[in-house]
Amino acid sequence: MGAVKGRTAIVTGAASGLGLGIARSLVQRGARVALVDVDEAAVQAAAASMGDGAVAFTADVADRAAIDRAITAAAEQLGTIDVVVANAGIVGSGLVELIDPERWAGTIEVNVLGTFHTVQASLPHLIDSEGYLLIVASGFAAAPGPYTSAYAASKAAVESLGRSLRIEVHHKGVDVGVAYYSFLDTPMIDAMTTDPAAMRARAAMPAPVRKTYSLEAAVGATVAGIERRADRVIYPRFLRAQLLLRGFLGPRSEGAWRKAMPEVERLSREAAGR
Repeated sequence: MGAVKGRTAIVTGAASGLGLGIARSLVQRGARVALVDVDEAAVQAAAASMGDGAVAFTADVADRAAIDRAITAAAEQLGTIDVVVANAGIVGSGLVELIDPERWAGTIEVNVLGTFHTVQASLPHLIDSEGYLLIVASGFAAAPGPYTSAYAASKAAVESLGRSLRIEVHHKGVDVGVAYYSFLDTPMIDAMTTDPAAMRARAAMPAPVRKTYSLEAAVGATVAGIERRADRVIYPRFLRAQLLLRGFLGPRSEGAWRKAMPEVERLSREAAGR
């Protein structure tokens, strides 16, 4: 694909955090971008701040009819769709024993079904343009930890979705990438600081994993990946080894978490009043 100047793109979850950063960077490089988010006021404000290169659409990715309408409208307004970044997602942390089943299922609904809805609704347009799709997974797809079962399961699922789809559509001229990140400086991570159990679980992670990394650098790596139609976008770089050696490193990373679990559970029960 080369430079994104003159190309068109859709970014979901684009009102804040990583999605907002990706959309803004694409616009700055000359792309026309449709920002899609469930928060109408925030996505409208985000698009307005980017000038004529951006348009906003409101949709909950978990609502198939809504995301269909948004993508159809975006294609009509942009004329074509060259790039789709399926980024929208939520965390939904908690212990399996204690988490509200509806909250656990809600994470799967948004992160997995929402990604699937976005992908399937976008595919006809990407096939027409021989475009590029990037599915946002996570380092947790390779190394799940405690207190994140719904999020880790969802990101493992969308990773597999992307890898399967890459094979299915290669002969149609569509390239599919999967993106993996560690903790980034976003509102999603900021929200963790209000959950003592989540913070205790994070503190038990190895030092490179528990660190918060630059959103700007992650956006730069992502847009560079889009321009080269990369199979994988990985930031920070240490995740490359984690992904390569997931079968070896995974079981060996559990010791510190196991030691932390009594305190994590205590904090979680206190928060739940149980």
